[in-house]
Amino acid sequence: MERFEYQILTGRDQLGASSGVVWYSVNNLDQALGSELSEILNRLGSEGWEISGIGDIGYNKRSEIVLKRRAAN
Repeated sequence: MERFEYQILTGRDQLGASSGVVWYSVNNLDQALGSELSEILNRLGSEGWEISGIGDIGYNKRSEIVLKRRAAN
């Protein structure tokens, strides 16, 4: 059976950021991924991550991005 691992990206408002939002992985909210979403998604895509869904998972009126990739065996 194929196994996957998942990662959830969430954004936080930040006035000094070029896009007004800084993105974080829910797995590590202490380390910012950056503010340019396209750059973040391209970097994660090169590591095998793909977007599998977008929605307000945390019920905080902000959409999160769900990523998945095949788990290493």
